[in-house]
Amino acid sequence: MDAPDSPPPAAFRVGRTLTWWFVSLALACFAGACGCATTPTRRLVFPSAPLPPAETQAPGAVLMVLSAASEQKLADGSTRATGVFLNEFYEPYRALVDAGYEVVLATPGGQRPAFDPEGLKPSYWKERPEALAEAQTLVAGLPQLQAPLPLAEVRTRAATFQALLIPGGQGVMVDLLDDAELHGLLVDFGASARPVGLVCHAPALLARLPAEQSPFSGRRVTSVSGFEEWYIETFVMGARAQVRGIGDQLDEAGYAHETAFPGRSRAVRDCNLVTSQNPFSGADFNALFLAALTDWRNAGRCEPEASAAPDAAP
Repeated sequence: MDAPDSPPPAAFRVGRTLTWWFVSLALACFAGACGCATTPTRRLVFPSAPLPPAETQAPGAVLMVLSAASEQKLADGSTRATGVFLNEFYEPYRALVDAGYEVVLATPGGQRPAFDPEGLKPSYWKERPEALAEAQTLVAGLPQLQAPLPLAEVRTRAATFQALLIPGGQGVMVDLLDDAELHGLLVDFGASARPVGLVCHAPALLARLPAEQSPFSGRRVTSVSGFEEWYIETFVMGARAQVRGIGDQLDEAGYAHETAFPGRSRAVRDCNLVTSQNPFSGADFNALFLAALTDWRNAGRCEPEASAAPDAAP
């Protein structure tokens, strides 16, 4: 009688595991991180004659909504420290202030925002290493961060702000994703064609808006990619997030989702909606968001492209 097959040697099992890991990595990159670029669904329309200087709006107040969540529960039941990603707050804040805008900060319940410890690593600040210390100094001394406005309060005076911006970080997925006041603000700003900026994880909010209410339905967007989510979960978080697959959710909600190669910059503007992919997209995001603000202040408004669906939101 033949002897039973012996198990493969350990080296073979390790090699097979590594091969499968690299194949999975390549497939994840191809399928989840390298979406094709699409064309905008809206176009900007300006008055037939340029506005006289007296009618052009000066830079005003921009509402920035931050997460106040400091802890995130993962799919395996463990928890980790979380919050706003520091450079996704600091870089647009600095760009707006330098361009003459007033930035007003708000959080759920007016709680102090938290910042994800991962965002303090120098690897996220390679383009300008000195900016990390600048950001830490700002966070330590900015009075608004100690006492931000409650979302419910800013909702009542949403008309006084020229734009809405939401930085990313896993904290968004904890306390902002299903916040009714924030959903209302997104609808208010979108319906009035004012610029809305969503960074990294923040585009996930779009998939939570009811399609019949969303002024952004069908728009071209980007967000953290599927591969980047997997990488963060595997090498940073140590477990899967409870809410994930942002790109898939946006696709299923009818948005035209696209991403760049992992770790590369990608920012997308579709008229008054500006989205970005990751912490390395700050410069591109800031340029597009400031341009959207300038266009709005000069009476630029969104209209569907001729190829867009006739019932698309304004």
